[in-house]
Amino acid sequence: MHRLSFSRQTRCLLLIFLCFLWTSAGYLSWLYRLLDMLDGVRVELAAEVAGYLLQALGLLIFALAARQKPAFPGRLPFMLFTLADLACTALAVLAAGTAPLLIFGGCMNLLHGLLAGFYLHRLSAAVEWDRRGRTFGVGYGLASLAAWLLSLFGNGNLLRSWAALPVYTALAALCVWLLWTEPQSAKADAPSPSAHSRSLLWLAAVSVVLLSLVKGLGFSFPSADLRKGIDLELSRVFYAIGLIVAGLLSDRERKFGAIACVASLGVPFLLILLSDQLGPSIVFWILSYLLSGFFSVYRVLLFCDLAQKEAGTHWRSGLGLLFGRIGDALGALGCVLLAAHTALLVGLAAALFMTAVVCAFLLYQRLYLPVPLPIRSERERFESFCAACDLSSREREVLHLILDGLSTQEIAAQLFVTESTVKFHVHNLLKKTACSNRIELVSRYQAE
Repeated sequence: MHRLSFSRQTRCLLLIFLCFLWTSAGYLSWLYRLLDMLDGVRVELAAEVAGYLLQALGLLIFALAARQKPAFPGRLPFMLFTLADLACTALAVLAAGTAPLLIFGGCMNLLHGLLAGFYLHRLSAAVEWDRRGRTFGVGYGLASLAAWLLSLFGNGNLLRSWAALPVYTALAALCVWLLWTEPQSAKADAPSPSAHSRSLLWLAAVSVVLLSLVKGLGFSFPSADLRKGIDLELSRVFYAIGLIVAGLLSDRERKFGAIACVASLGVPFLLILLSDQLGPSIVFWILSYLLSGFFSVYRVLLFCDLAQKEAGTHWRSGLGLLFGRIGDALGALGCVLLAAHTALLVGLAAALFMTAVVCAFLLYQRLYLPVPLPIRSERERFESFCAACDLSSREREVLHLILDGLSTQEIAAQLFVTESTVKFHVHNLLKKTACSNRIELVSRYQAE
């Protein structure tokens, strides 16, 4: 049988779209069951604290397994975990009592995290640096829009009933088919991270946890607002817009996405102050969903970029979502514990905000402002690599800028040439170095 031919980027985008669509819709179905059976505080503890922490645990399990066994992110494990996730989602939606609802919902969230590890691994391994933002942002954004469209069926009750399960089954089957028909590539080794790499990982982890924590302290999808009339599915339309804009903006230049992510933290403070007023709350709910897209894209791309820094470490790519979910859970827990103490909540959020800005600034300096090549040993290494590959002077300039993390558009502006000219030189570079894409080129240079 003839297989449909997709580019690696398109295949990854489709996988992200399909996986996130059915898992996020399944999460909403479970959330509606929680709202029917539990009070507001217990819903938030179950969905936003325990649920998010279990998703983080799933991502951690994936990262550890992929680090120890590079073949782990393959077809068969993905299929088995997808089937298990689908089964737990069905049992959670059909659960008749509180205990089964919480148990199967917890298993569902853990498996949601595992599946996220699979598609984020492919985002890092298969998609070029300057296309990851749009691949992830558009995939997640279209999935959010599709989830809203699904919610319109059945007189607006599809996601609230068992009738959604056949839809989730069909979407999960498409995910498995897409990955099963994926061309296989050689498995990379999994070297141990260097001490410098580990310190950068820890700084990134602290930054993501703090940023997500500050956002969560002011905006944790409170169930009380849902009962007052805010439409959860419609809100995801604004989340989709934020995701797509953030993805495109981050591909243009990473610093734009990082700055927008940090600057948007002012909104949670307004949400805290206006939490008792429904009208303003709706406005800031929408605004927060728009800005949440920047958080989602930034923390994922951050760790995908870190995975590119060292060959064979694509298992790191899901750590951004892992630490983000930890921050989300801590923020939701803080909202529950300090709900009656607005002044204390604002003061805590302000202190954490200042700490998060300092960490984000230090991280940006180390990750996105690489030191030039004034050190003789590094210059010699660069010259040796270029001589071994017989690179022309212009190809050397282009290579230097690729190693600095610049996109095609940025290289063209730096060298005052057209993007097509840059692509021509990049093609020659890849040919001379026997590499198939920029990621492989950077990895080969770093391995020299």
